[in-house]
Amino acid sequence: MAGSERRILPVTPQPSRHVGSRVVATAPDAVRTITGIRAEVSRQATRVRRESLTFAPADPSRGEPCTAAVMVSVLVAMIYRSGHNLYADVAMGTGAASVMQAQLAVPGLGLTGDVVDTAAGGSERDIRLRLELTDAWPMGEAHRVYVQARRLSGADATTVRLLGAWQR
Repeated sequence: MAGSERRILPVTPQPSRHVGSRVVATAPDAVRTITGIRAEVSRQATRVRRESLTFAPADPSRGEPCTAAVMVSVLVAMIYRSGHNLYADVAMGTGAASVMQAQLAVPGLGLTGDVVDTAAGGSERDIRLRLELTDAWPMGEAHRVYVQARRLSGADATTVRLLGAWQR
């Protein structure tokens, strides 16, 4: 074999021969790769993660007691929107015969959440408040959000304590 050269040819894998196989011996496609990267970036950009929030008393001189018969702002936070809903877990001290109501509100945009009632019974009641965020509040924009509460019935001392808040 003098003078003859051995040539090594590239080996391409043979496609699978069973029905339904998705293995195909094709060259890489740059357009498909770029489209896949764009789709992954879009999925990551629209993914909404839980974000914890911190509230402070709305009026330092009043603190957190809530005995008014009308909705008053008890707690306030400046929140930058990054989700679709705001949630707050609130502990309402109702006294022996009092019933309370609470809601989340954004007066700057005219948004209010559903009003949630506590049960009567003389102990602290935990409730969850929810506010659905509309297109009137763009992503990344900051507004003051208030926990508003009132004493619906009874004459006992009633209080509001925030247990946790987040947006999703």
